[in-house]
Amino acid sequence: MNKAHFKAYMIASLMVISAPIYAEEMSPVSVFGSQDETQQAGSAHFIGDDEMKAMGYTDAERVLRRIPGVYSQTEDGYGLRTNLGMRGTSALRTTKINVLEDGVPQGPAIYSNGSMYFFPDVGRMEGVEVLKGAAAIGNGPRTTAGTINFLSRSIPTTGTEGHYSATLGADGFSRNHTYYGGNIGSMGYVFEYHDYRADGYKNIKGTGGNTDSGFDKQTDLVKFSYTPSNSSWNQTFEIMSSNTSETSNETYIGLTGADFAADPYQRYAPSSIDQMDNDYHRYIFTHTMQPSANMKITSKVYKTRYSRIWGKSGEMMVDPDADGANTNNATVKYSKLDLKGNCAGDSGIELRACNILTNQTAMVNGEYIKRSMGHRDYGMYGYQFVINQDIGNHSLEYGYRRHKDYRARADDGFSQRWTQGANGAMSLLSEHGNDQTRFDDAELKDTDASSWHLKDVISAGAFTHTLGIRYEDTEKNDGTNASPGNSKKDVSDSATMMAASTIYNMGGGQTMFVGFSEGHSPVDAGSADSIEPESSDNYELGYRKQTNNSFFEIIAFYNDYSQLIETCLIANGCTGSTGTTTNKGSAEVEGIEFQYRLNNMFAAPQMKGMAANSSVRYPLMVSGMLQSSEYTGQNLTINGKSIAYVPDFQLYTSMGMETNDWSIALGAKYHDDTFTDDANTFRTGKAFIFDLHAGMNVAINSNGIKDARLFVNVDNLFDKVIVASEHEYGKRPNKPLSVMAGVKFDF
Repeated sequence: MNKAHFKAYMIASLMVISAPIYAEEMSPVSVFGSQDETQQAGSAHFIGDDEMKAMGYTDAERVLRRIPGVYSQTEDGYGLRTNLGMRGTSALRTTKINVLEDGVPQGPAIYSNGSMYFFPDVGRMEGVEVLKGAAAIGNGPRTTAGTINFLSRSIPTTGTEGHYSATLGADGFSRNHTYYGGNIGSMGYVFEYHDYRADGYKNIKGTGGNTDSGFDKQTDLVKFSYTPSNSSWNQTFEIMSSNTSETSNETYIGLTGADFAADPYQRYAPSSIDQMDNDYHRYIFTHTMQPSANMKITSKVYKTRYSRIWGKSGEMMVDPDADGANTNNATVKYSKLDLKGNCAGDSGIELRACNILTNQTAMVNGEYIKRSMGHRDYGMYGYQFVINQDIGNHSLEYGYRRHKDYRARADDGFSQRWTQGANGAMSLLSEHGNDQTRFDDAELKDTDASSWHLKDVISAGAFTHTLGIRYEDTEKNDGTNASPGNSKKDVSDSATMMAASTIYNMGGGQTMFVGFSEGHSPVDAGSADSIEPESSDNYELGYRKQTNNSFFEIIAFYNDYSQLIETCLIANGCTGSTGTTTNKGSAEVEGIEFQYRLNNMFAAPQMKGMAANSSVRYPLMVSGMLQSSEYTGQNLTINGKSIAYVPDFQLYTSMGMETNDWSIALGAKYHDDTFTDDANTFRTGKAFIFDLHAGMNVAINSNGIKDARLFVNVDNLFDKVIVASEHEYGKRPNKPLSVMAGVKFDF
């Protein structure tokens, strides 16, 4: 049976039987429909508010590491530029995952430019949902891997709620998080503020530039709601406004192998002039109503604006004779340097540039480092609605979205020239161009998209079938300047995706499921006509068992990708034209995901010599994956190779001890080595990285405070150093041993 016949047979087989089903009420912000992981039409996981607060992390990589099949590529150590992947997709800039916040697209411009240069503050979220396979059919546009939906702070349904937490830690780290919300008659409200910052854990050589390798980031959120008391349709109106500002001093410049071995946490002097300034504004209006007991309608209107200025060192003017005569000078891009080979592969002007960058050679007159000012402006707006209705034995969901977004890119006419002294000291030489007119020759890419989906959940005794279909239609414009009417190229794209799954309730808390889904990832606006959208056929087979004390899940999956898309970015060490996309052919990914959770190890069948203790609990979690990836297309140079930055093995385990008053937990994540290039010539490091968390409730004599808790988090407990990533710009380390302590209040 060929693949097409198998697909048709699988879909048809899931459509045979129908019987009554109970449909749970849908939360307006949840993409689950319910947050019961065992009843989802495929791989699905949920982390709630209590667990989010207990972890106390601001980094999505650390929060999601317990979700099997989610992996990351560390870039800055704090999660500012989070890189996430699932089931064989590239983690770079999270381009293959549909990221939502409250069910609304979160990225700067999800159609025109899929790269996630901005990521939400996970530390302020009250929950996160992860969907893969058939469970993600209702979400788009990027569905080849799955969906991550972050749930922002909700308005309390009754009474008032408040929270404050403060954290201090190594390398100048600090975090403050507070919110307060409640109800006044028919009005509801919540106010939230989240601030975190650090000086950074890397030491920049030399002086004269910015010696701070850290960041500061602040987010405020306000929500108001109105629920008419006399409405027969149980209506609620809600408006949300959120603003984020960020200044970070990160860099793409890594280290040579020799310098990494000598001091992995050093940075070269030219990286001191690298700085990114971000501003993100988000507005959502939500209307929910229930015209009847078996129907609910949720409508949203949203608008997002994101702008960034990223001043970074990326090339150098070099005097080949080092005579200061300003003759025969040439520009050398850092991406052309052999940092991986400790400059040994360079010669001539490239060798001189490499030695200057690594502070082995002093600059002479006429030589300088160019700091470009990458100014980008992104925006998106649209409306969407979802109708949930029970009709007999069917639980139906219908959704529609109309969406527009854009990316405006300024020219490179404005830049700075810096010189580097013999001791690494950086000095500004001159500025070139007019900052006020930088958009005169800007590039504008915009997209007009519409999509709809239909999902039907059907019950047949012990069986529950889910059928889904999604349609995406896009019109993309590639303009040459800031005028939308000045069009260079228009591209139309449409795709229809199907999904089907069956859950079999075996009794005793046991279920099995089988599913099929089609994935689609559109090309960015401005791509060449020859570039095809990425698509995938995804299959999964799983088993779950849940008891009062435990949860076990194992899922086998197979993803068949066609026309894999890669965008040339400085972030991935691409040496070609930045922003261009290519098709890398086909690839196959297969693997197993697993998770085992115990609320109390000794409430399970007793271990020899160990007795159950009703006052002390011993929670345990083990999750991970085994997978393999392989290019199978026409590109002979990479055919048979593994996909870069896709791990073959990942394991996370946590073991703890807790009472109602205190807790301690030791966690360990195995960082598998991954290939850093499609040629499979370089690998990252591999190791177990341990973390420790401890907390204790404290009694406070105050009627206003419900709970108070002291806590300590230790990241990288044994200070293990590995190569976290390695692009053309050199090696970059993981985060070192870091201790953070704080206090939390709920009131």
